[in-house]
Amino acid sequence: MDVPGADARLITLLVERGLARDVAELYRIKVKELVALPGVDADTAQIFFDALTASMKRNAWRLLFGLSIPLVGAAEAQALMRGFPTVDAVFAAGAPRLIKDAGVSEAVAQSIVRWHSDSVNRKLVRRLEKFGLNFKSELFPAGR
Repeated sequence: MDVPGADARLITLLVERGLARDVAELYRIKVKELVALPGVDADTAQIFFDALTASMKRNAWRLLFGLSIPLVGAAEAQALMRGFPTVDAVFAAGAPRLIKDAGVSEAVAQSIVRWHSDSVNRKLVRRLEKFGLNFKSELFPAGR
């Protein structure tokens, strides 16, 4: 999801303090919670919070890439979002359709299907949507 300032030290602090168990929980953290962390000043907290807020509006392919689905790199995420109007449409498509409409390999298509078949991953996707991340593809051709 490409969040500047989300370095390993900060993420470790968030996890250790119970503020984030997964990526979706980052989107409910408040600036005052960040400032309360050791070594995080008000400016750093605000920069991270602003970057997190901005990440919600980024192209949907970045969300898809940020889910860390095995074999889905930036190029595959972009291809998928050129082939489908939404992230939900990617997950609703079966492997044959992913291959046909997005031009991804069979291995990538199967990886997506397997990843999304896990209920924990499906819940994560729903929570990200609930927090307001962009699920609509800007790469999908208009009128298609």
